[in-house]
Amino acid sequence: MHRRLVTKIELHLRLTILAVLLSPGYGLVAGCGNSDPQDPEEQIRAVIAMAEQAAQQRDIGTLKNFVADGYRDKRGYEKRSVVRLLQGYLLRHRNIHLLSKITDLEIIKPARASTILLVAMAGRRIESAEQLWDLRADVFQFDLGWIQSDGEWQVASATWRRVRVDDFFPD
Repeated sequence: MHRRLVTKIELHLRLTILAVLLSPGYGLVAGCGNSDPQDPEEQIRAVIAMAEQAAQQRDIGTLKNFVADGYRDKRGYEKRSVVRLLQGYLLRHRNIHLLSKITDLEIIKPARASTILLVAMAGRRIESAEQLWDLRADVFQFDLGWIQSDGEWQVASATWRRVRVDDFFPD
């Protein structure tokens, strides 16, 4: 029973940290296409890349800045509880390696956006999507809600579900 509870907590921690620590395209900092720093899509992609870098450096001070003060998710978590989960996860995991792919990024209003991401997580570096099977990476789809406050984009909400490695590859 205790092991089962630890496994459930571990899975939840992984999912929560992934909701914040995502990178654009395949790999760490993929090219963003349009390089206009005023473009909201480019700003969000840059925030995502910075969050991933902060996670790899285990910088909780920077990570918590990417979570909106008004963060709320369907599980009832708020910013404070998400930051505590992130801290716990970073303490337990020395190596965090992510591979993600933005499948949708939509600006809903001038200060609101949403992204759908596929994210693989492993304890070893992921050089390519083809490695996902060998690494037995966990793969999830994240639906993130974003808000812009004082010129900064932050994650305001997140939902997720486990998906197959096959989902990482285009049809």
